[in-house]
Amino acid sequence: MTDESPNNPYQAPDSTSQKPVTPGSPVLASRLYRFLGSIIDGLVQLVVIGPIIYFSGIWDAMMQGTGDISLATSAGLFIAGELIFLALQGWLLFNRQQTIGKAILNMRIVGMEQDNVPAGKLYGLRYFVFHVLAQLPGVNLIMIVDPLLIFRSDRRCLHDHLAGTQVIQTQSTTA
Repeated sequence: MTDESPNNPYQAPDSTSQKPVTPGSPVLASRLYRFLGSIIDGLVQLVVIGPIIYFSGIWDAMMQGTGDISLATSAGLFIAGELIFLALQGWLLFNRQQTIGKAILNMRIVGMEQDNVPAGKLYGLRYFVFHVLAQLPGVNLIMIVDPLLIFRSDRRCLHDHLAGTQVIQTQSTTA
């Protein structure tokens, strides 16, 4: 009797257990490429939002600790951030199911059930919900948990599970 029987409840899980890749099936984007794509998207957003925060005086107020930012200013920055996100990423997101970072690194967002993902799921569930949650003290800790789920075998973050999406490579890479 061996411990390698398929019904052994004490056997360590197989670290390679993942859907078998069949010809024609999409290849999941690597964790490294998803991370780099997120960094690229964040830097693109920062290039636009950074000067707005700096030249409006908000940066100086935050650095000097002269007072809290009002709720109206905070809400205005959130709305401006969402509009800038949509201006920068919207066309790629809604027409090619990519962000700038994903396009540069040859990745694309697809649905688990069907290739095309409706705009409400793409923007609303993958991005907007998490942008809102990031503004709420305590709840914003979800922004730490979200990307950590990429280390599971299906490589899907929390926002992927919520929207029913996954990220695939559109061309073969060496990452």
